[in-house]
Amino acid sequence: NIHSTEIAASQEALELAYELATVNDARIHNILDNVILLMVPSLNPDGQDMITKWYLQHDGTPSEGSRMPYKYHFYADHDNNRDWFFFSLQESRLMAQVLYHDWYPEIVMDQHQMGSTGARFFLPPYADPVNPNVAPSVMANTNLVGKHIIAEMQDQGFKGLVTNTVFNAFFEGTMSKTPLWHNRIGILTEAASARVATPLFFPRTSLRGMGQDLPEYKQQTNFLDPWPGGWWRLRDIVEYQKAAALSLLDMAAMYKEKFKTNFYELNRRAIEVKPEDHPEAYVLPQDQLDPGNLLELLTRLRYANVEIFRAGKDFRSAAGDFQAGDFVIPLAQPARAYVKDLLERQHYPDLREYPGGPPRQPYDVTAWTLPLQMGVKAVALNEALTIPLEKVETLRLDIDNSWIQPGWVAIERRFTHGHQLVNRLAKSDIDIFELTEDVGGFSRGTFLVRCDAGNRERLQSLADGTQIQLQQLPLPAGEPAPPLQKIRPARIGIYQPWIPWVYDEGWLRLVLDNFEFSYQVLHNPDLQKKSSLSDKLDVLILTSQNRGSILKGLSGREKKLGDPELPAEYNGGIGDKGVEAIRKFVNNGGTLLCFGEACEFAIEKLRLPAENVLENLGRKDFFIPGSILEMTLDGGSALSYGMPAQVPVYINNRVALKLLPYPAEIRETGFYAERQLLLSGWAVGEELLHGKAALAEIPVGKGKVILYAFRPQHRSQTYGTFKLIFNALY
Repeated sequence: NIHSTEIAASQEALELAYELATVNDARIHNILDNVILLMVPSLNPDGQDMITKWYLQHDGTPSEGSRMPYKYHFYADHDNNRDWFFFSLQESRLMAQVLYHDWYPEIVMDQHQMGSTGARFFLPPYADPVNPNVAPSVMANTNLVGKHIIAEMQDQGFKGLVTNTVFNAFFEGTMSKTPLWHNRIGILTEAASARVATPLFFPRTSLRGMGQDLPEYKQQTNFLDPWPGGWWRLRDIVEYQKAAALSLLDMAAMYKEKFKTNFYELNRRAIEVKPEDHPEAYVLPQDQLDPGNLLELLTRLRYANVEIFRAGKDFRSAAGDFQAGDFVIPLAQPARAYVKDLLERQHYPDLREYPGGPPRQPYDVTAWTLPLQMGVKAVALNEALTIPLEKVETLRLDIDNSWIQPGWVAIERRFTHGHQLVNRLAKSDIDIFELTEDVGGFSRGTFLVRCDAGNRERLQSLADGTQIQLQQLPLPAGEPAPPLQKIRPARIGIYQPWIPWVYDEGWLRLVLDNFEFSYQVLHNPDLQKKSSLSDKLDVLILTSQNRGSILKGLSGREKKLGDPELPAEYNGGIGDKGVEAIRKFVNNGGTLLCFGEACEFAIEKLRLPAENVLENLGRKDFFIPGSILEMTLDGGSALSYGMPAQVPVYINNRVALKLLPYPAEIRETGFYAERQLLLSGWAVGEELLHGKAALAEIPVGKGKVILYAFRPQHRSQTYGTFKLIFNALY
């Protein structure tokens, strides 16, 4: 039970444990004699409690079975099952310790629920496409296990079982799929949902197909025995899930030697890489634009028990020259497929609904290349390494701040974690400044701190804690101070709608918390009060959310008789009062940041001189379902401080900006050049982006609106674009 709204698995786990402990038959005894079962009834027990309390609170009212209007996971809500290679969340990290460090299970099963109106139960085989980095033997055995469970459940009379649709095995990042890249069998089950614990009745004509591989609700090869309709209860879901779990345990017991031998052989083959298997290794140089992001990337790999080394001496290869101390990840290790998949670029196949037709909707996203997302240089080596390697046990950067002397100390803006250090300094009542022009090799915008005897040790300690290398600012003799201005962290507000699946908002809070920014969370009433937002905020952030739901919340949805109603206090969006409050806030000097789809809200409601050129296009003309593209930056903007000229950005929406004539200067801070833009993933119609703006700063009254036509904090993974947010917060 990862998703707290999918309540059945947590109930089923208790019954399964009880039956394993009490049933006295040959099948159960065989399981207990031959299988070690690690059971996690709930990976998010807080969310489990929240959903249960919400349901019981509204049981017997018009709100019975309604979706709780706030997140059941403090940051991620349903996106907590997209964190299984990045490990941003504490729950994922704890499970990674179990999976990849302590127990090494050969088989992982993750039980979920899906929509209500299609098949009753999904099991592998997964839908196309298959990820080329997953060993064919892993997929074959995953298919075998899924088909075994299907056959056994069919024999037991369960109906509505489906395979080979919706859920593909290309995307890495879910609890059930990521083990595939670790040479393990990964089984996802998805049961049709009730309304939490409220039964639903399904007339036969209410049932429909499920994805492009089950276009109609009728018998076919992957859907052999359709469920005829009728009542569907929480008890039904528990029985389907329990039957699947027992079938898996029974199969694991029967074929214990096969599964263990396969696991051993797959890992042995990964270690014994053939000469034609490229690359041999990846080198991540220690000399990076932002060494802190390098450390973050390596830390993510270590959560999954990837073996990391440092070069014992300088060396030369066909890919370039490297230094002693550079990080080296040989692919001759059990995690070969995992490392390769995370560090290389994804090439998603061009799958269409029919020849010449619109693209097939992938399951989730098509790109996740960590070096691109994090702004880290990683070099593939196609020749064998012959230099000595030193295994890394503790990940740290080679920094030394012990030399700090009284005077002006610089924190370079290229360091993403420099913002974390600045926030710590500000909370320690140490004044922060920034250069207003280039001085002594340091660029305009560089953070400055006056070091003296009273704060020297504190400054050094804080810098060491954030792994930031400080620099002394050289000043000509007799010059009292560099050209600078004092800055302070902005008063930040984040709009949080009563729509829990606006995941972008939660990921932003996690990023700001990780970098120790202070902020306020605002709900609809906070934007509708008569008091001015300017009295408490300098910056307001709208994360990616369509304009209709910003305005109307869930109340804009058409409801049928019998649909649950949200309590009145959670209905609606910001409304006209909220729009007017935002308009006044910006005109009075505030800064509004809009991410992704929220740009369309600002364009329409603030009447900005901009157009979304992709607004009315269909999938056949433009389709970028979670891919990484190249954006070019205007280095003259303060938003670009510390950034390279070209930067990979994460696109998962249809927003590209055409800016219009205006009586004040508009900055096209980021734009798409007229060349190949796709770096990783899949893009249909990318030429429509050529010459369009991706990041724009538009003055409005005394304030400004900044439009980000991408997701600068996508799932807290895009460290390479965090500074484009942070630079707007001082």
